[in-house]
Amino acid sequence: MSKGKKVWIIVGAIVLLALMIGVSINSRHGNLVAVQTSKVQRKSTLVSKVTASGQIRAKKSVDLQSEVQGIITDLPVHEGDVVKKGQVLLRIDPVQTNADLEAARAQHEQSAAQTRMQEFEISNAEVQLMHEDAALKSAQTQLQKEQDNYSRAQSSFRRQQQLHEEGLLSRDDYEEAQNKYKAEKATLDMQQASVAQAEDQLRVAKNNIAKMKDQLASSQASEEASAANLSKQRDQSAKATVVSPQDGVITQLKKEKGERAVPGMMTSPEATIMTIADLSVIQAELKVDETDVVNLSLGDRTSVKVDALPDTAFEGEVTEIGNSPITTSTTSQEAKDFKVIITLKAPSSKLRPGMSCTGDITTETRNNVLVIPIQALTMRDVEVDKDGNYHPPDLQKKNKGYVAQADSGKEKEKIQKKELEGVFVINENKVARFRVIKTGITGESEIEVRENLKEGEEIVSGSFQALRTIQDGAAVSIEKTDVSGSEKKS
Repeated sequence: MSKGKKVWIIVGAIVLLALMIGVSINSRHGNLVAVQTSKVQRKSTLVSKVTASGQIRAKKSVDLQSEVQGIITDLPVHEGDVVKKGQVLLRIDPVQTNADLEAARAQHEQSAAQTRMQEFEISNAEVQLMHEDAALKSAQTQLQKEQDNYSRAQSSFRRQQQLHEEGLLSRDDYEEAQNKYKAEKATLDMQQASVAQAEDQLRVAKNNIAKMKDQLASSQASEEASAANLSKQRDQSAKATVVSPQDGVITQLKKEKGERAVPGMMTSPEATIMTIADLSVIQAELKVDETDVVNLSLGDRTSVKVDALPDTAFEGEVTEIGNSPITTSTTSQEAKDFKVIITLKAPSSKLRPGMSCTGDITTETRNNVLVIPIQALTMRDVEVDKDGNYHPPDLQKKNKGYVAQADSGKEKEKIQKKELEGVFVINENKVARFRVIKTGITGESEIEVRENLKEGEEIVSGSFQALRTIQDGAAVSIEKTDVSGSEKKS
């Protein structure tokens, strides 16, 4: 073969090899996944916060309502006035309450007089009972005497009768003895009747006293009821004058002099006359989502910003965490909020109850920690062993279709699927490998890494579409964004 032909063969082989390399490179680049990456960094301080909105309120606030109905005849205060506990705030026309009080007083006096009269009658009846008892005892004594006289007369008559039968006593003497015996018997019968009558009179007197005592008990109950009604009417009459239950400021005044005060439920807007708030202690009442409230503790530091004062942040701390969700009219399937109270340490005099606010509650702070962007964290449904541990697959064996002996038969049935949290780490071959990690607290845009990542390692942090679809072992094309916002590929 000539030298020229050899040169052309070599040149052709080189061109063919170049074409093959080019096609291979183009094919490889066509399968690359374009991703954005970040480095695992160490941060001096990571702060975890819970943010929630709410409104400013006074710690002590009273919606003042009237307990009696009537026209407001005196209203010496105005909205914004500072009031002291016990200070008169308003007076209601007392005509009706005073009339009710006088009627209750008259009824009570009548009941008391009835009770006293019955007590007097019972006292007299008890004295009469004593007389009846004495009369019965006297009659019983006289009966005993008559019984003795009758026994003697009976014995004497029997002797006289025997003498008469023996012919030793004349008939006249016998008849005289018989008449005397009959007289004693009649006297005894009369005395027995007197004792029975005295017993009946004593029994009737006792029954009358028992009846009078029952009536007295009823009258005493009526007197107690009238006394309670009198006390109630006194209280109602006193409530025609309304005084302040606490020191504070009148933050809301809904009634004017001459309008009617209407008693009602606390939820009734018509019943509330004014609101008195103690502005010495100001709080922020926040609505915290149920997923965040579990991370809060009493005493957590909080920064509160009020919409009306956007340039000022007020420091405070968590002083109350609700145990029950806030009741709303929405369906139970929606997320629930819990009430969290923040007490401000140095409130401004410009703050007013009802102002909208936002609180940043610091739940935890950690120093010198490894962090990654929150968006780099993803979830994958991966295979785990019987102990629930994840072992990264061997890509070379996987690409060759290799099936381990342990993965066949009964052992294959032991392989389980489990959703685990992790990141995609870029190795030196620009291949993304899924790695399970353990995380800690979450900051505003970063999350703490507790295990299985090292400082400086490169991980996939975007885009969202890439993180959602990328597969373990995928070759990647890294897009880096510079300060100006232009993208560079490597």
